[in-house]
Amino acid sequence: MIDVQVIADGKDMFVVVDGEKIARRGYPGTPQARTWISLEPGWQANDGEGLKSILITHDGVRVH
Repeated sequence: MIDVQVIADGKDMFVVVDGEKIARRGYPGTPQARTWISLEPGWQANDGEGLKSILITHDGVRVH
């Protein structure tokens, strides 16, 4: 089982998997706004339906 968290520090919001930051939320007013930007190769985070969940994949395999 993996540990998944979404953490915010007042400026940035991150998806953290097993203690590693794998994605950062795009800044408002940029082309990446309202999207997750991958920070580590092979990892991808996408908003789920209604922004109530996050779909996380690693090398194309769903992990959360």
